[in-house]
Amino acid sequence: MKKQQIMVILLVATFALAALPLASAQSLSKPSVTIPSGWQLVDETPYPNAVSEHDSQGAGLLKYQNPVNYDGVMIYYEKAPSTTYTSSDLQYEAESIFSRDHDIAYDESGTMTVAGVQAGYAKGYDSTYDAYVLELVFIKDNYYINAYALYDANSQSENAVMSLLNSISGGGLFSGTMLFIIIGVIVVIVVIVVVVVVMKKRRKPVAAQMPPPNYIPPPPPTT
Repeated sequence: MKKQQIMVILLVATFALAALPLASAQSLSKPSVTIPSGWQLVDETPYPNAVSEHDSQGAGLLKYQNPVNYDGVMIYYEKAPSTTYTSSDLQYEAESIFSRDHDIAYDESGTMTVAGVQAGYAKGYDSTYDAYVLELVFIKDNYYINAYALYDANSQSENAVMSLLNSISGGGLFSGTMLFIIIGVIVVIVVIVVVVVVMKKRRKPVAAQMPPPNYIPPPPPTT
């Protein structure tokens, strides 16, 4: 293969790979959630159009509600920061967000296991609505999750809320940034194969057309 052909292939591959960071920077699929019976998804803001805590791109937002008693859960999701969170960090963030976003004070705070990972939490009681206010912060599957729940102060409502929160998981192996990377690699491979095939066809020699033989029979024997 000629040097010019190799350079063309390398340039095409370079441009395709260069487009990956731009595409992946703007993508984050929403986390998966199992909705309890009677609940529904009432609103969502795709990433990165919601307000974030740390992600410079923004965040996504999912809102779930029980339309009968109006228990509700809001899940803000964004890309997890590169820093490692300790138990104290998670608790501090939950307390800070609770104090910032709610008019009441939290009665208890600490860490708890949510969705299989450690989460910081702050919880308060709103006597006006006889309801609990719960703020959670945790890292899972490269997501930073800030979840807020408002629910009636009874075990049935609390069980439904915790069931939803414990079901939170990432969008899957082939979602978000990983999906764009995989698609990009496939595109690069396809482009290289196409370029190679086209160039091989161009340099394939055309078989020379041989003229039909001009056969002249010998003269008949003399007698």
